[in-house]
Amino acid sequence: MSIMQAMFAGSSALTNYGEAMTVIGNNLANANTTAFKGSRATFEDVLIQTVGVSGTRAATQVGTGVGIASVDQNMEQGSFNATTSVIDLAIDGKGFFKLKDPDPGTASAGVLLPASPTNEDTFYTRAGDFKKTNEGLLVANNGLVLQGWALDKTGTASSSSTEDVDISVFDKSPPNATNYVSVGLNLSADSEQITDPLHQTYDPNDPLSYNHSTSVRVYDSLGKGHNVDLHFKKSDTNTWEWHAVTQSDELSADHRLTTDGVDETLTAVDMTDGNVKDAPAAGTEGDVGYTAGILKFDSMGRLETEGSTPITFNFVDSVDAPQEILFDFGDAIGTNGDSTNDFFRDVNSLLYDEAVSEVTAESITNTGKSGTVQYAGEFATLKLNQDGYSTGFMDSMSVNSDGTIFGTYTNGQTRPLYQVALVDFDNEGALEQIGANLFAQTHLSGEPRQGEPESGRLGSIINFSLEQANVDMSSEFVRMISTQRAFQASSRIVTVTDGMLEELIALKR
Repeated sequence: MSIMQAMFAGSSALTNYGEAMTVIGNNLANANTTAFKGSRATFEDVLIQTVGVSGTRAATQVGTGVGIASVDQNMEQGSFNATTSVIDLAIDGKGFFKLKDPDPGTASAGVLLPASPTNEDTFYTRAGDFKKTNEGLLVANNGLVLQGWALDKTGTASSSSTEDVDISVFDKSPPNATNYVSVGLNLSADSEQITDPLHQTYDPNDPLSYNHSTSVRVYDSLGKGHNVDLHFKKSDTNTWEWHAVTQSDELSADHRLTTDGVDETLTAVDMTDGNVKDAPAAGTEGDVGYTAGILKFDSMGRLETEGSTPITFNFVDSVDAPQEILFDFGDAIGTNGDSTNDFFRDVNSLLYDEAVSEVTAESITNTGKSGTVQYAGEFATLKLNQDGYSTGFMDSMSVNSDGTIFGTYTNGQTRPLYQVALVDFDNEGALEQIGANLFAQTHLSGEPRQGEPESGRLGSIINFSLEQANVDMSSEFVRMISTQRAFQASSRIVTVTDGMLEELIALKR
């Protein structure tokens, strides 16, 4: 009977070393598979039998073969390979991408996936070779859709639940009407007051009636651009008046170009009744200490009082679409002399705020040199920034290390679109491999812990990169050789045992 047991022991070895060779072969076959996780077969002895008791009263035991104790996944991170696609993403550290099957039970991209043991439409992967479909979805090669959080313009998630990453939602960037213009100038201290009676009175169409001018492009609520000129006239020592000027045909249908279409008529919109918000009266909403349209400087050329209040433009032919723009010439050093501190941006307009109008620390914190100054020399435009823009269309994308996907538009705007979700497990080695670079949750893996990249123990995102397989080919070949030798030795057990059985049968002759 022991001879037969020897044969069965050799036979079990042949079976299980063959399975181990399959594991090694699978590892080597997937050495170039994106984010593939290799496996390792471990063995255990089986069917130990007690055949007697030794003189020391210890049991005499005989083993009857070998079995595969487990096939363990190696979940260590692989190295990274640079690519040319911004939506090729790799995870540096812990975590998996979360994918959803848009049509559970049906073939996605020609691949019919088995149902996850605990959630039939949710899968996980380390392979980040995503593609953008013609519908705008970011999908894996098997058609499963990447999951993340949709973000508003400030980068705040609109919901606590993840959703399909659908870039088509953000294909266009709607226009934004200009409400704020930051102006930095040097108003020449060498400029003289205009005393010529023919030009002493300011006239937007008479360049000799003001000292300096500059121009800024602003946008209305429809995204159309308009040129606004700023004219500056020295009215007294260290004192300037300024006016906002635009082409009259852009203001309303009542004003047009001359009949020849060449001689443009300019209108100073700040001189139209009701277009400029007056500074609040002293004693009612705080002693603001400034006059609209006036800039004053001290003897050192620093901005001392800034008279800037919102100006109403009617670029769009609609009484319901007035557009207020606040021109900010910098931080004035005079107490309560900086009028841009008095107004805040509401959803639809610029509003006066009494609480910020009485800023007693301005004379200490403001330098008077952050925007417009008055120094000797030539007039110069130092900066002109405004917050409006026209309609734009998606031009390119980028991905940050925290998984935030940004869109860059043809109007020069960049905004956050989605934040990619990552998922971690208590026992990631117990995840089920289901093919197509996918893992599924099991009861042994524990519940998925979802979070933002770079939070907790979750890793960071690297774009233009893919994780390579973590298969060490040199180690696999060493295992292959040792497995082959063990298989050969076990096969000899079978042949030798067969010969012993032949000798036993021959005894009857």
